[in-house]
Amino acid sequence: MPISVTIDGPAGVGKSTVGRRVARELQLPFLDTGLLYRAVALVAAERSVGPEGAAELVHGLGLAINLDPTAPEGAWRARIGERDLGAELWAPGNAVLLARVAAEPAVRAALLPLQRKLGSEGVVAVGRDAGSTVFPSAEVKVYLDAPFEVRMERRRSELERLGLASAEVAVREDLAERDHRDSTREAAPLAIPDGAMVIDTAPIDAEEVARRILSRCYELGAQPTTHQRS
Repeated sequence: MPISVTIDGPAGVGKSTVGRRVARELQLPFLDTGLLYRAVALVAAERSVGPEGAAELVHGLGLAINLDPTAPEGAWRARIGERDLGAELWAPGNAVLLARVAAEPAVRAALLPLQRKLGSEGVVAVGRDAGSTVFPSAEVKVYLDAPFEVRMERRRSELERLGLASAEVAVREDLAERDHRDSTREAAPLAIPDGAMVIDTAPIDAEEVARRILSRCYELGAQPTTHQRS
């Protein structure tokens, strides 16, 4: 049976970068759970739907996630029907709505079955509640952390790479707001999952973080496994 790995933590700790490396090494699907919430928030913004009504959008979207850990930077990340989504998922203008949509219990409940289906045959999943709620029986659970200033600079650099450069004050305010909402929301708040390996990513690079996670996976007998990529 393929192994399941979850990597949780606040924004800007490097979850996606590390998770993608681990998934490539283990030849497992890579599931960035945050993309699901970003896609729902994007559609909600386009349709002028508030967070309370966003859950009703989920089932009719035909929502899909690119699970290929080798997908290049410019590849589609999420898909709604025939529409491919990429950099627009990170549009700063949707940050406030995204935080509110992600905190909505009905939205989280609506997306939970899809997340579990996507990871049903082994997965490397990253997010805020991947190990505590989505895949509580995952063989390897990891929690990444880093100081606020380090995370803010990483997020600013990420937006620049996506062509979505934003003022430092805007990035700071967005990150602070997300931290607050993630840790205080009613449904599946950000927390260290039971039994998780906690890693401070500030003093080490993504390659070293991935190496430590893979070491734990191999200790448990993980082996690379082929899978059909999306």
